[in-house]
Amino acid sequence: MYKMCKTEQSAARQRELEEGLLLAMGSRHYDEITVSDLCDQIRIPRKSFYRYFSSKDGALHALIDHTLLEYESYSIPTRPGEKRTYQVELERFFCFWLQQKPLLDALTRSNLNGELVIRAVNHALSDAGMPRRFLPQDEITARQHATMFGVCGLMSMVLDWHRTGYSTPARQMAGLAVQLLTKPLFSDTINIF
Repeated sequence: MYKMCKTEQSAARQRELEEGLLLAMGSRHYDEITVSDLCDQIRIPRKSFYRYFSSKDGALHALIDHTLLEYESYSIPTRPGEKRTYQVELERFFCFWLQQKPLLDALTRSNLNGELVIRAVNHALSDAGMPRRFLPQDEITARQHATMFGVCGLMSMVLDWHRTGYSTPARQMAGLAVQLLTKPLFSDTINIF
């Protein structure tokens, strides 16, 4: 767990610790990093770490959650007269994750991609979640399942895109995501033979 900071100064220190973790994960596996390593790296007493986080996992969760929150204020230049469409919003989504390469590298190196997907689903199901704008205002359970399905799919696309070195342009990834999110995956009849 991590603490919700009340002042800008404490929020800045918390983010500094999160960035320290990300930096450490850039060269070492997550399991090899200790709280003492993080504290030494940014020159703070170990007890200061525990003002913000209950454990190293709390710092990892905060790092991921704060990255997800950053998406809400992320923008890309729009073309003159361009309207908000699924294509535009999803291109924004993929451009954001392209810029998060250091985080994706670190999570992949430490086999923690699942943490990103879980935190993204939880974020989406919260009031701050971004995918709701893509979903119809149906019955709550159906919306929750659609959100989980959509977020897992989008994050899987991001992780695969990262794994392949971003070989496809963000605009093209967005087009594929639009197709997957707006058209049926299968026809309503199945041919077994």
